[in-house]
Amino acid sequence: SIAGEINAGIEFITDPGSIKWDSLNDYSVFILVKTANVDPEDPGIWMNKDYERTITEYVKTGGSIFVLHSGLPGYQKAKDYRYMVKGHFLHHPEEHQRIIVKPVSEYYGLTNGINAFEIVDEQYFVDCDGKDTHVFLEAESEQFGKCIAGWAHEYGKGKVCCVTPGHTLEVLSQPMMKKVMINAIMWCMGQ
Repeated sequence: SIAGEINAGIEFITDPGSIKWDSLNDYSVFILVKTANVDPEDPGIWMNKDYERTITEYVKTGGSIFVLHSGLPGYQKAKDYRYMVKGHFLHHPEEHQRIIVKPVSEYYGLTNGINAFEIVDEQYFVDCDGKDTHVFLEAESEQFGKCIAGWAHEYGKGKVCCVTPGHTLEVLSQPMMKKVMINAIMWCMGQ
């Protein structure tokens, strides 16, 4: 498990309302894997202004956030969060694609031990502020070409890391993908 490899506990919370927002600083890393929508049938955004302010202040004052796959869609309206993350989801092809994910630059160990790997996943296309962050992964499919797959930067005293692959358990279980997630979490934790 990833928790064992990073030597830390991971607390899974599926209802944003049950997050202890006033205790966010007790966590080394906030991992967001939830779309902005309340649910697929409800276009409302769960991240209200208070949650958004709490998350951005948490990172600005020294916390870290790891945004994985579904943590990117729908947040373009959460302006402060979008500014902090330096990117948001635009679209993906309807069919899952055979994708090659590969490191494209080194940034503080995020690509240590990562070689190009193949997955079948949603190929996310994102609007990423590439000049204000460090793109370290890209994904490429035969049909749709290349796209950014991972970026990271500091924000205030904290850290932000975003990785786009990760729609299925099969993808999340792929050894190189697990290494990408471990590296991201370890970097966010300052290790």
